[in-house]
Amino acid sequence: MAQSKQLNISVHCYIPSILIKNRWFFIQTAKAKKMNLFTTLDVISVVIKIIDIGLINKLIRMMKMNSKEIEVIIPGPFPLAATLTIPEGSIEKHPLVVMVHGSGPTDRDSNAKGMPINIFKELSEVVAAVGFASIRYDKRGVGASKGDYYEAGVRDLIDDAQAVLEFAKKHPNIDAENVILLGHSEGSILAPFINENVPVDGIILLAGTAEPLADTMKWQREAIINDVRGVKGFQGWLLRLLKVDEKITKMNDELVKVLKASDDPVIKYKGKKINAKWNREHIQFDVSQPLQKVTCPVLAITGTKDVNVKVSDLEKIKSLVQGECETHIIQDMTHMLRKTDVEYSISKIMNQNKKSLKQPIDSELKDKISLWLKNWKNRQVKIDESEMLVK
Repeated sequence: MAQSKQLNISVHCYIPSILIKNRWFFIQTAKAKKMNLFTTLDVISVVIKIIDIGLINKLIRMMKMNSKEIEVIIPGPFPLAATLTIPEGSIEKHPLVVMVHGSGPTDRDSNAKGMPINIFKELSEVVAAVGFASIRYDKRGVGASKGDYYEAGVRDLIDDAQAVLEFAKKHPNIDAENVILLGHSEGSILAPFINENVPVDGIILLAGTAEPLADTMKWQREAIINDVRGVKGFQGWLLRLLKVDEKITKMNDELVKVLKASDDPVIKYKGKKINAKWNREHIQFDVSQPLQKVTCPVLAITGTKDVNVKVSDLEKIKSLVQGECETHIIQDMTHMLRKTDVEYSISKIMNQNKKSLKQPIDSELKDKISLWLKNWKNRQVKIDESEMLVK
């Protein structure tokens, strides 16, 4: 008889809290001879002393099966393709997280051509681990969704996200009374506007802003110009000789003039296709207005190496919303929700963004979202219990 292989293995994964009922537990498996299984809430650590390889693989497969994905189509003038992720467990209905995209032609996982950001795919797993369902969708005209991405304006994006939210709330496994919006980048601008139309029970703002996008883009241009002016040596001399800093401002002014002169949803500018309707409408949308109407709990997170939005806007968000607001600044995290050791420079960090996508999104970010969701869920349970006592 072959001897059992001696193994010392530590396996970490997430499991739905419903399976462990939020208590410590200990399981002894005779087959494994010595296997201690400990967990608090959703994190399980397995230490296996003597166990055969087949049982290890079976255990890992069992632990990974913590959710199921359902492909759905949201009906409308431009049907949207989406993935609804439902945690496995004994409870019938789950709270829901609706994921709202950043800018660009991104699919349900936050991926664009040549930019596999994968933010929403990873976050769907994070929220499932703490017992939340989620829905993420291909933007209009992207992936399996119908329509034309370039023709969609800001109002269209708000309407699409709202349609996804209302569709998901009707699913039999969704608790329609417990819905959270999660927006990244532009999605953090759209989320408060969606909440105006369909009030939700919580909002997560990742790399968000508290001002109109036009103001943020002006700040970005100024940062690029400062970068250009700060370049030293021959390259810096050449950039100054060519007056690149002045050309950046001039090119932007020309584009704005062309956009305002047209009513077309799409224009061609210097041979490039521009989503003109989207650009024009963003001038009209000031996220600070709907933020003042937010009364539900809010989580807002930005990184210190985010060169797309201002870290200082976290405090503005906190001062604007009417409900409880928790904010976090994550050291060295960029707009891609990954960390970098590159110095703070808009040009250097943007050049490094694509390379950073080889890594998963930041673990500290995931932990903060998970903890906030757990606290949110516990708070909702207390509210429900208090309402039952009043009745």
